[in-house]
Amino acid sequence: MRTKSLKINKISSIYIFIAIAVSFSSCHSGKKSRLDVDVSVCEPQTLVLHRYDKALFSIDTVNFGKGLKSLQDEFRPFLDADLDNPDIVKFFRDFVTDTFVEQINGMVAARFDDVSWLNDEIKSVYKHFNYYFPQENIPDTYLYVSGLDLGSAPVMMMYGSVLVSLDFYLGANDSIYDMVGLPRYVSMRFTPSHIRRDVAEVLANKVFQYNSVYKDLLTEMVNSGKKMYIIKAMCPEMPDSIVLRYKASQMDWISDYERDVWAAVVGNDILYSNNGDVRRKFFADGPFTQAFSDEAPARLGEFFGLQIVRSYMENNDVTLSELLLDKDNYAIFQKSKYKPR
Repeated sequence: MRTKSLKINKISSIYIFIAIAVSFSSCHSGKKSRLDVDVSVCEPQTLVLHRYDKALFSIDTVNFGKGLKSLQDEFRPFLDADLDNPDIVKFFRDFVTDTFVEQINGMVAARFDDVSWLNDEIKSVYKHFNYYFPQENIPDTYLYVSGLDLGSAPVMMMYGSVLVSLDFYLGANDSIYDMVGLPRYVSMRFTPSHIRRDVAEVLANKVFQYNSVYKDLLTEMVNSGKKMYIIKAMCPEMPDSIVLRYKASQMDWISDYERDVWAAVVGNDILYSNNGDVRRKFFADGPFTQAFSDEAPARLGEFFGLQIVRSYMENNDVTLSELLLDKDNYAIFQKSKYKPR
């Protein structure tokens, strides 16, 4: 890897001045981003976030079965069960009276008492979803407490509805995640700013599925890039660090060394490799990519996939739907004219 020089001489200072001037000019040139679209007339115009967490934990435990039945119609994704069965009622009562779950619920209640900001963010995601995929239904959305159920994703789509487990978004530094044994590279994503990103991902999974059989590195990169680009389209102002679930320092590292890593991919002739070790190196989750640096983010294949697909969309007159229907990832790569910075 090349070493960044901290010295700036007079000539380089002039170049920096010119670069800033050009950047300033381009910001005011009126050029519109492909993802800068008008969604004001798109649905939904209003959005209701169904608070299953508040409703469930407010039930009087003395008349718990009756309380559950009163919630069943509104919260069918959670309560689609025989609530006359005492064993089922006991399961729900045991959940809300569990001391650990009570602690988690208290933390969620304090952090997410007012979710008007979240309503606006998720509504924006849905509006962009409706803009690009008007034939798709806008899902109902539920907020709940899972008790940090590690067997479930923080955001899921079930029964056509989006379910958001708020206890997975208390903040990256909350010690509760250390207590349940979650590694820091995972819990760093458990911030409120990641909620809409994860909602966008379940929508991306809804409209874009691809063959999970590994063909080669390039194919995997472009497929993952398509998914990342959908997320970006749903959240156009979201920084790539959130889209890719990188720390800011990791995003800085790959921004600095994008050209070097790509040169290693091309130079080592692995772009078309179907080797499983290559796949793991570029797509396995973890705290970093040790093959390059302890500062390099994991899942570098997702980063390069996003760059390739973004370059393709900028250099070709195609819609997002047309991109997803195009299965020729080799042609997409060639037409992308991708050049690392």
